[in-house]
Amino acid sequence: AHPTFDVQLLGMHPDISATSSDVLALVVSITVVMPTQPGYLSAYPTGQVPATPSSIINFVGNDVTPNLAIVRPGTDGKLTILLHSGVAGNAHVLVDVFGWVSTSTFTGADPDDPLDERGARLISVNPSRILDTRPSKGGTGPLTVGEDRELTILGVKSIFDPSGPAVVPDNPDIVGVMVNVVGIAPTEGTFVSVVPDAPLTEPTTSNLNLAPGVVKANLVVVPVGADGKIHLFNKVGDTNVAVDVMGYFLKVPDDTRKGRIIPLTAPFRAFDTRKPEFGAVRLGPGQAEAWSFANFAASVTVGGVSVGTQDALLGNLTSAGLTRLYPTVPVSGYLTVYPADGSPRPTVSNLNSPESAAVPNMVLVKYGTSQQVNVFNFAGYAHYLLDVSAVVLGD
Repeated sequence: AHPTFDVQLLGMHPDISATSSDVLALVVSITVVMPTQPGYLSAYPTGQVPATPSSIINFVGNDVTPNLAIVRPGTDGKLTILLHSGVAGNAHVLVDVFGWVSTSTFTGADPDDPLDERGARLISVNPSRILDTRPSKGGTGPLTVGEDRELTILGVKSIFDPSGPAVVPDNPDIVGVMVNVVGIAPTEGTFVSVVPDAPLTEPTTSNLNLAPGVVKANLVVVPVGADGKIHLFNKVGDTNVAVDVMGYFLKVPDDTRKGRIIPLTAPFRAFDTRKPEFGAVRLGPGQAEAWSFANFAASVTVGGVSVGTQDALLGNLTSAGLTRLYPTVPVSGYLTVYPADGSPRPTVSNLNSPESAAVPNMVLVKYGTSQQVNVFNFAGYAHYLLDVSAVVLGD
């Protein structure tokens, strides 16, 4: 019957006060665990029921499905989670907090006070692959049971352009990274955790939950360790992993607005290719199409005033059903979102999808020329949609 329940967000961590006015929104990973029926999950600030619900996670029965989200706390610092399904059922839900979006700015009153410190800004990049463990792709082989594998972030280069510029600068002021992590055909059901330092024990949060043989992606926000690295931990079995950099978090010493995240009051559906107003035509195999966000960007305001220049957006991309090219040949594919600026399509994926199933993943979308982006479909015929949850400001 579309049940709702409230989750306390503020006051559950020593750095996030229950009465803090500094917390504008939180970055969370929400996971639906072993639902008895298929459906989707939406979430909204408690006390602020949206007129039109949007999905964060589309799930099938008897699976484990995570997705990253930017959510706002509502009444008493709570988030309301709503489960939608056509038939009665039940599911477990996990919520892991990875950070928050701050309303405050650096005052400089006391440089030794850790509370008087500007939060890092999100700098979007052209998506680049920095790890692929598959030997056929030049990797050293899959993560094994209980393995922790370190991955250099500061100064890292694309595996496809090792002599080119660094994807992430070697800068000590870079304190975190946003990466898309893809689990590739694990031998057993497992989870992968992404953490800043080598874990001494099994991590208590997960970023990617995988069934045997599947290919699944999830966007991850993780601090960079003091050594400039992050760590990937695999629970059981063997699994190959690919990692694509989407952006990084930079501490800035001045009052630039570049990289500041502005969450929307409610998610905005930018397009849905199933709808007549967006063409109602699936994107074919090996094809890309451009979308303009100029009108959307111009519509974003704070207190009735335009926020001005924007570099990127954050939103939930959903593959809404992949169909076969040939009726007797099964298909699996992926979607890639990248700036429409004339540059070659990057060799990365934003979400990987089997046929028929709806698959979501949060994306950081860097704008190209005239605030346009391209969406590329690898195989089969794909419908897809995008719900925008935040924008990233430019200078």
